[in-house]
Amino acid sequence: MSATAILDLGTNTFNLLVRNADGALVFSDKIPVRLGAGGLRDGVITPEAAERAVAAIAQHLVSARSYGASRSFAFATSAMRTTSNGAELAARIERETGQHINIIDGDQEAAFIAEGVAQAWPELSERHLIMDIGGGSTEFIIRESGRNLWAESFTLGVTRLFERFLPSDPPIAAQWAEIDAHLDRELEPLWDALAANPCRILLGSSGSFDTLYNVMAHRVGRPELELGQSRAEFDLNAWRATSDAVQSATTEARILMPGMLAMRAETLHLSARQIDLVLAQLNARRMLLSGFALKEGVWSSIQDPKTPWRAYFW
Repeated sequence: MSATAILDLGTNTFNLLVRNADGALVFSDKIPVRLGAGGLRDGVITPEAAERAVAAIAQHLVSARSYGASRSFAFATSAMRTTSNGAELAARIERETGQHINIIDGDQEAAFIAEGVAQAWPELSERHLIMDIGGGSTEFIIRESGRNLWAESFTLGVTRLFERFLPSDPPIAAQWAEIDAHLDRELEPLWDALAANPCRILLGSSGSFDTLYNVMAHRVGRPELELGQSRAEFDLNAWRATSDAVQSATTEARILMPGMLAMRAETLHLSARQIDLVLAQLNARRMLLSGFALKEGVWSSIQDPKTPWRAYFW
């Protein structure tokens, strides 16, 4: 059976998904490229990051073909779309690897994420807020009964925040106050949307949520997420203690936390801070996790003959 490869080129991580036509998972992998490292503050992708990007795409394509993928689609998000040389890098990748890169805007990114999350929680009809934290941007989607009521992408990814504020390790109170004020100000459109569409369920997707869940799980004696696991639910009481521990620790201490993914340790406290701000605004009663996001949403769109994203696939 012919397989399809989806490459999700984030600001921190390049993800690969290979699925058969019937949706069965064949292979998945991620490479920590850190595409935005050292350059987002100045709006550029550094030469070193560009080299890592080209090498990662080449490696993913070798893997995809070895697992039977006969076609591949690649989607780049915040780092490539907001930097002055992002399009130049996309063109270089195509020249050197043969893989065309689709640089998508925030609306398209949010739509793909929502379609992916819906595969993990198909029965969730109650109004909820989807939150996807990346390195360059954070996407929010308010969804109910299978419909997106509102969606927006914000340039509040954790790499971008880290490079903007360059906090101490760990941040001192004054730095947290500055970061909080920035988040609150930038998220005013979200607060307005939630006032019009109140909901009390936060549904997180992205590697930050996965890692935070695993850290929490170790603290309360739960198993970590299994490879390819599509969904889970946070214990909100355990979350609060976990979030406090992650935010108050040094990077070195976070690396040593059971369940921590080393590549996320440097900025995971910023993810936790952003999540806490949103949880408080929602007065959330549930916090869910989706193991599916953009790449799974892309795959489902390929299967839909009426997809609004046909230009990317045919």
